[in-house]
Amino acid sequence: MHMTVFKKVAFGVVALAACVALSPAHAQDEAEAKPAAEGESADGLPVISAQPEKFFSPLVRCIRIEGCGVKVLKPNADWEVASEGRYYPLGSAFRVEVDAGVAGKAEFAFGDKAVLRATNAVEFATEATEIGGKSRTVLLRGGRISLDLPRTLPDGLFAVKAPFFACSNLAGESVFDYVQTGDGDEAVVRCVTGSMALEGRHYKIARMGAANQVRIRTTGDNLFTSLRGESGDYTVTLDQGVIPEKNFETGEVKNVTKFLDFSLSPQCAIKIFRRKAAVEGKMIVSMMTFNPAGDILNRCAYAEGRANVNSGELVVPDSIPADEKKAKDADADAAETVESVDAKPAAEGKDEKKSEDSDI
Repeated sequence: MHMTVFKKVAFGVVALAACVALSPAHAQDEAEAKPAAEGESADGLPVISAQPEKFFSPLVRCIRIEGCGVKVLKPNADWEVASEGRYYPLGSAFRVEVDAGVAGKAEFAFGDKAVLRATNAVEFATEATEIGGKSRTVLLRGGRISLDLPRTLPDGLFAVKAPFFACSNLAGESVFDYVQTGDGDEAVVRCVTGSMALEGRHYKIARMGAANQVRIRTTGDNLFTSLRGESGDYTVTLDQGVIPEKNFETGEVKNVTKFLDFSLSPQCAIKIFRRKAAVEGKMIVSMMTFNPAGDILNRCAYAEGRANVNSGELVVPDSIPADEKKAKDADADAAETVESVDAKPAAEGKDEKKSEDSDI
């Protein structure tokens, strides 16, 4: 009997050893045959999926008030004194009051790495957005603000707007000086680092890079806009109206919008005059560009949406030879066409060399 018990124990030990020896290979085969469960790696460890970077908070926080007073106008409320460290809803307006000769500073955080700073008398507002909205917009009302945004901020997430122009796709550092004048407004937009886009009526800057700066003046009725380059070189795309374009294969004629890409270097200028015509109420536009010396480079006039009222290019570059008489005749014909719809440009001086202020 003792021998039988011994044999059974020995047989059990051998069987257990065989199972232990075979179990790693069996487990490996099973792991290779069985796909990892969702949220787990092949070895059974949890997998942490990459979360999209969060750039903004749901609210705006006043993070610093130093040597100045800050007031806030929340939606459906009255002006009140803002508190350092407090959160305010999007759609609120802020007013920073700094006494003359005092070094004050106020800072507002849109997120951990998105900060607006004011060191002088400033008024701005934040644009209301739907709950969970990813984009943020600042509405300029007066003073100087500087923005410090992530350099990796995707396009379309941050914008700065004024009554007559808007900056979008902001990333990096930028500075805005904005003042309402007696007959309109004036703004200086500077891209310190990173990039931005800028757009107004009849003009667009697809990209401003580091150290680029432009000065924009607009009359209150939006009938005159002046752009002057102050730092760096960048391209301004100017609207030159619509022109008929014929497809020679099909014979079909379509109206297409014509554009002029102008390199705005320091001291170069662009002037855009607008006027409502007596016929059909169309907006008549006269556009001119100038080099740093004040010499006119490009000129055209057109009626919005009317291909039959478009002067085309009126100034022939020096690099293209042209008969002087033909150039004058073309200029006279274009002027006659524009005048036929009450579209005479606001600046009519014959002198081709103009200063910026002489056309206002």
